[in-house]
Amino acid sequence: MKLLNFFAFLLLIVWIYAHDTPAPAPNSNVVVLTPDSFDQTIGKGKFALVEFYAPWCGHCKNLAPIYEQLADAFAHAKDRVIIANVNADEHRDLGTRFGVSGFPTLKWYDKNELNDPTDYSGGRSLEDLIAFVEEKTGVKSKIKKQVTFVEELTSQKFNEIALDPEKNVLVEFYAPWCGHCKNLAPIYEKVAEDFSQESDCVVANLDATANKDIGEKYQISGYPTIKFFPKGKDKEPIEYSGGRTQEAFVKFLNENCGTQRLVGGSLSDEAGKIPELDALVVRFNSVSVKTEIDKIIVEAKEISDKLNTRPAQYYVKIMNKIVENGDYAETELARLDKIIKSGTISGSKIDDFTIRKNILSGFHKNDIKQTHEEL
Repeated sequence: MKLLNFFAFLLLIVWIYAHDTPAPAPNSNVVVLTPDSFDQTIGKGKFALVEFYAPWCGHCKNLAPIYEQLADAFAHAKDRVIIANVNADEHRDLGTRFGVSGFPTLKWYDKNELNDPTDYSGGRSLEDLIAFVEEKTGVKSKIKKQVTFVEELTSQKFNEIALDPEKNVLVEFYAPWCGHCKNLAPIYEKVAEDFSQESDCVVANLDATANKDIGEKYQISGYPTIKFFPKGKDKEPIEYSGGRTQEAFVKFLNENCGTQRLVGGSLSDEAGKIPELDALVVRFNSVSVKTEIDKIIVEAKEISDKLNTRPAQYYVKIMNKIVENGDYAETELARLDKIIKSGTISGSKIDDFTIRKNILSGFHKNDIKQTHEEL
């Protein structure tokens, strides 16, 4: 008997979940339409986007929070724009009237149009829907779009960015309704932020359902599909088959972009260090004869001029500073560390100071100035 009661309870839970309607909350800006209110609302001088949904539809549940935000974005223009929905499972005659055969179906009604709406076939991200309504109505949305570090591609922008021979680009091909894509989104955003200071290592995505020409070109058949487009004239993409964790993406990009990022976006302790110059630092630390020190600085200057990079030039600067003041490395390390931890400088400055710290860490205190004076 207890077992029967248990199974009855499970069936009740399943039934409740299956009928868990994504209908708007009491304070929602989404207009709920029924057979009684439909003809009195639509085609009466206002533009309208209407979603026909079924409570048991998984894609409808995924769209529901986005649709709520869309309604909020145009709540200030309710006298001109309606964002509405219909429970077409409960009101099947209304769905049949407008040829609804799948869920969710979105239809666009012009201001004075009731019986001949246009099917909406664009992307189902908030950005896509807002852009569509703005284009159709000329009404600007009032919603703060979230700042994103992911480069959002379209068919037009794809060639410009992903196929740029000067850039390494990681592209996620996604579908707005894809559950795995939604789960990946916050992780992918963190990865993009980690590499936001790397101008030639770009983290991007593309709605392959709204940009079908690109999806077809690269034979995208499942979502999300992730491909890496390396630098160079031959932009033949590499299929990403690694883990879907922040750590796995960071490791992959470091290996393929030649970067030295850590999870969280900071640079590793090896960033900016140059093995050839590090070998000279070892010699610099071990000698105290002026002629030997001068010789090492000359060698470092030759390497620096050849490489012509800021980190290389910094090695030479440090050597000269230490000659003037033997305590320079320790004092400068403490100063840079304090500035980095202050939180008052930009990301690019943090990178620059971190590289300086990494290079400085190879130098230890050497009473060079005293030795020079004795000589």
